[in-house]
Amino acid sequence: MMLPTLETRTLFQRAGVFDALTDEEVEAFTRFLVERRLTPGEALFREGDPGSSLFVLLYGDVAVEVHGAGDERVVVGRLVAGDVIGEQACLDPAPRSATVTATTHAVAVELSRVELDRMSRELPRVASLLLGLIIQDITDRLRSVDRRIEAELSALGRADGAPRRPSVPPLPPPPAHSIWQRLAHRFRGAP
Repeated sequence: MMLPTLETRTLFQRAGVFDALTDEEVEAFTRFLVERRLTPGEALFREGDPGSSLFVLLYGDVAVEVHGAGDERVVVGRLVAGDVIGEQACLDPAPRSATVTATTHAVAVELSRVELDRMSRELPRVASLLLGLIIQDITDRLRSVDRRIEAELSALGRADGAPRRPSVPPLPPPPAHSIWQRLAHRFRGAP
């Protein structure tokens, strides 16, 4: 199902990054997206599935789970409207590292690697903007992991009396509202 062009245009204008897109580019971009509706308990994808697309959660909440000890499932995160799910799969075909399951009724849009490749040929400027957003999102997550590792190492150094590593100047936290959250803002009231 295609997204309404006017709503998509409004969504992109709020994001700022897509201000330069023409109405024709916005309309063309929506043709690469597939809407997915989930009911509570329905999996968007499962750990170990082949990764071949990213999703932007437009409405609802999902839980991110991984295998723990034995057959135990461990919830490692919750995602809400505006969050991107599985974006690394558009760059790397590795199997999914987690199971993502709807905890409420949810709506997401899917962009497959195949459609991103096609977009790169047909709408290179739009694809370039989107790839930049994907890379920025992955970079922000890596920086966040780096900060957590640094904090853990510092805590270990204080706890056992071992010499502390020199502290790396902290990076600023990622913005409270990522580009993806701003993109999804328009759709938050969707059923």
